[in-house]
Amino acid sequence: MNFYTTEYLDDDYDLPSKHNLRRKGKRFQKKLVRSQEDAPLGKVTLFDPVAQLGIETEFKPTFSASKLERAWILEYLGPFYEDHYIADVLHQVKGGKEATVYCCLAHARLETQYIAAKVYRPKIFRTLKNDAEYRQGRTMLDEERQVMRGRREKLAIKKKSDYGQGLLHNAWLANEYQFLLALHAAGADVPKPIAQGNNTILMEYLGDATIPAPTLNTVELPRDEARALFDRVMRNAELMLRYNCVHADLSAFNILYWDGDIRIIDLPQAVSPYVNPKAFQMFERDITRICQYFARYGIATNPPQLARELWRRNVRRDTSEVFL
Repeated sequence: MNFYTTEYLDDDYDLPSKHNLRRKGKRFQKKLVRSQEDAPLGKVTLFDPVAQLGIETEFKPTFSASKLERAWILEYLGPFYEDHYIADVLHQVKGGKEATVYCCLAHARLETQYIAAKVYRPKIFRTLKNDAEYRQGRTMLDEERQVMRGRREKLAIKKKSDYGQGLLHNAWLANEYQFLLALHAAGADVPKPIAQGNNTILMEYLGDATIPAPTLNTVELPRDEARALFDRVMRNAELMLRYNCVHADLSAFNILYWDGDIRIIDLPQAVSPYVNPKAFQMFERDITRICQYFARYGIATNPPQLARELWRRNVRRDTSEVFL
């Protein structure tokens, strides 16, 4: 074989493709090479994801990214540039198997300087164990936030077909966005949601242009501030419960801290205490994790008892008796 690409694709990125390209390291490289057999014999061919996917846009983000990540950014954040939500992508805040978060410069029409853009991985469900536990009783919403009612859709989800996985993915995003809308309106310390689009949620950014707010687990709090912050997190957990939300993955890893302020993040798996039969167990786990973090500051608690008290105080009695 005389034709070569110059870059390997990173499995962290899943880009939509006209040819539904599958890739896995060198195997995908070879597949791309075979698709270039019409190239002149012996000529080295450069792989350009942007050109291959046919992405045309005036959006020219200043964030220095690989060709693959640039295609990812143009595909998912380009529409927000065209709709005057963002003016630029400045840097990556967080990367992971579930999603990548970027710090974006907000468009001049908005009343904020920076925006956080959370772009999900299309294969999120392959990294999330027991996702069905979180979906029990949940109203499934599509990408337009409409309730999915069709038999075909439900069957596709049950069979875990590609179409069904796509529906689940859209429902996962819609679930997080709806909870953010409701909780922010209720006064909870969650990022203000700004917009939702293909595979992406735009929300409030915490931090400055170069340094994003760290997660609480990386912060060493002044001892006199720890008690007040613990009480604040508990108030948020109670407020969320009052507005029919159990975070279901709450810990110091999912709380941003910046100059004494906090934001609770990452709610795609959040559940309602009234429809998920394991909601109380998830809530008790959330409370336990928070108590374990603050125990390092000498704050003594009884997590199971605290969880039961908050639950009974904020969830209807009939539901409490069933779940506890």
